[in-house]
Amino acid sequence: MNFVEHIMDHLRSGAINNYPQPVALNMGLAYTVKLEDKKTNLIWLPFEYTGLAYVDMGRQVNVYPYYRGVIFEEVELSRGTDLHKPQTEEAFVKALFLKSWEMHELLQQEKYAYLQGSAPDFLAKMLYITDWLRYYNSMQTVGAGRKFS
Repeated sequence: MNFVEHIMDHLRSGAINNYPQPVALNMGLAYTVKLEDKKTNLIWLPFEYTGLAYVDMGRQVNVYPYYRGVIFEEVELSRGTDLHKPQTEEAFVKALFLKSWEMHELLQQEKYAYLQGSAPDFLAKMLYITDWLRYYNSMQTVGAGRKFS
């Protein structure tokens, strides 16, 4: 399964009820909320609203950068129908570095200039998100404990 999209299964299953209020994940290491459109789920770090936007298209999900409170739909990190989307953590980190130039160019444009962001800042925070995804994806669900008398 795609390294980035794995978390979407947890959101779709209803294990995380994140609408309309933000929910702290793993003791506040990250947060999630489903937006009013009922299709977009945000996963972000507990600082500066930077992370990933998951847009649920039904059977597939598109993933975009979420940087300083803005979804950059011009930059696709993973598209549901793309056969070449990043499947592993290494491939995702490589995609981040390749897409960071697009982010740099967008941040220079008038539309996003007010964010006062930069590609190095974006990359540093996305590496934090990658670490958190690795941790989250490796967690195992433990069943209810047995009561001994």
